[in-house]
Amino acid sequence: MIAPVPSSDLLLARRAAAGQADAWDELIDLYGGRFYNLALHFSGSREEAEDLTQEIFLRLYTSLRQYRGDCPLVSWALRLSRNLCIDHYRRARQERHSLRVPEDVLEHLPAGDDVHAETQWREEVAAVHGALAEMPEELAEVVLLRDLQGWSLEEVAASLDMPLGTVKSRLHRARLEVAERVQARFRVRWTERAGAGPALEASPC
Repeated sequence: MIAPVPSSDLLLARRAAAGQADAWDELIDLYGGRFYNLALHFSGSREEAEDLTQEIFLRLYTSLRQYRGDCPLVSWALRLSRNLCIDHYRRARQERHSLRVPEDVLEHLPAGDDVHAETQWREEVAAVHGALAEMPEELAEVVLLRDLQGWSLEEVAASLDMPLGTVKSRLHRARLEVAERVQARFRVRWTERAGAGPALEASPC
């Protein structure tokens, strides 16, 4: 009986686990950006994100021999990185009580041509992060992965190790809660601005 040919993902993992520098460089090229972006959203600062990304790659290197090729390497690697990021996120939520989105996250967002529109968009992003900081972790993390990181529903389900239907249901609940909290935040801000004078009263936004 002919043995099955290992997939390209499995071959890459085996080469990197064996210490081949070119294979490890390929892994960094493939996943480095996604790991860093994920770490930045979960940590909130460039310095922490860089440290967390290094921790992710260290864990990836020490765990590569466990990869068996029964799922795409990207899904396996992102699930591993997600676990580290969630652990960091939970520790940070306990240590930090500020609801203000860190400037490092806002600075990392792409700039637009319309200054007014960009300012409004960044305010909305900050409001979303503030809402997520108040929400239960199981709801906040699906929004972080799906809407802020742009993962597919299948990737989120694989990373969270839960059925696709559960992810869809949880994401629906989370989005409704984010919307309610963001609207409440802007209503408070509009009320405060309206109290500052008639000029702001006519233009609450």
